[in-house]
Amino acid sequence: MKESLSESATKTVQPLGGGIAKKQRNSNLELLRIFAMMAIIAHHFVVNSTVDKQYDYLNPTLNHYFLEIWGMWGKTAINSFILISGYFLCKQALTWQRYVKLLAEIIFYSLTIKILFGIFNYDPLTLKGVYRTFSGMFYYINNGFSSSFMAFYAFVPIYNIVINNITKRQFSFFIIGLIFVMSIAQTFFMASTMNEPVWYMTLYFLAAYLRIYPNRYTESLSLSAGVFVLSVITAIASVFCIIQWGLYREAAEVGKVRYYFVSDSNKFLALIVGLSAFLVAKNARPFASKFINTASAGTFGVLLIHASSDTMRKWLWQDICQVPQLFKADFSHLLIEAMIVPIAVFTICSFIDYWRRRWLEKPFMRWINSL
Repeated sequence: MKESLSESATKTVQPLGGGIAKKQRNSNLELLRIFAMMAIIAHHFVVNSTVDKQYDYLNPTLNHYFLEIWGMWGKTAINSFILISGYFLCKQALTWQRYVKLLAEIIFYSLTIKILFGIFNYDPLTLKGVYRTFSGMFYYINNGFSSSFMAFYAFVPIYNIVINNITKRQFSFFIIGLIFVMSIAQTFFMASTMNEPVWYMTLYFLAAYLRIYPNRYTESLSLSAGVFVLSVITAIASVFCIIQWGLYREAAEVGKVRYYFVSDSNKFLALIVGLSAFLVAKNARPFASKFINTASAGTFGVLLIHASSDTMRKWLWQDICQVPQLFKADFSHLLIEAMIVPIAVFTICSFIDYWRRRWLEKPFMRWINSL
């Protein structure tokens, strides 16, 4: 996600007083990347902290309703990330060096965090545990973002061959067919079609189509903003309606289905929210910010650090942030902490990843590129 999602559009900026114009990276999609990661952290704040185990769907409280809304956007944010990737990579070449760069980052954080937890006796360091750290790259395909993303990412050159050898009409039917099978069939007909690498491929083709064949609808900021607001309201309403349905039916198991329309990245509302957010960022007035571009470059590192393992999830959300205790706290206390924690987690992890890129990744890639 980092290299593939950090190569955003550029714009030409004319210096004051004349001179040679410079190209600066457009920060619109970089800012979306940051907001999307914040949404993922907020999602983990709820679902990885085990606070949802205290929910009583027959007697919901204000804190309960807030946490439901606060934690429901993780899968929609993933869609925005992949759309950004496809939008730029469809016009670029994926080299083996770039793939190795991303793979090395994943291995570095997985192994380093595993060792640190072992050193501080939080989680025993064993050969079996180290082996699982490496084998997880394959074991968690279709059950974890990093593994699924790397499986999807490896086939980018093949996707681009398809894109470059298909007509607009064929491309249109191809995308419609993919979305019907992967999203509509599962959402409305309950077909078991979800496969993360294949879904990311679908989003990749969709983003490529939007870039290659723009039209007045996909380029309209007002339309995309309207769809985004409407889809967000509809997604929230779907959760409330399912909870109210559970109250009416006295169905305590409603907790298993309350996120039905956004529970997976391929669910229809998750697609519409993620897609419309991407279009809003793409169509908004471009601007350039070195700070935003630098911060967004570490978004994948933020994900790899704070969601590296079950041990990290327990340590971060239950021991450090003590999220489960917030369920019965004053609403103002819950609201403040829920807003501060994602910002703090993003900032700290971004700082760590910045220095990793500067002191480890740069010399490593110089060596890789020399090969």
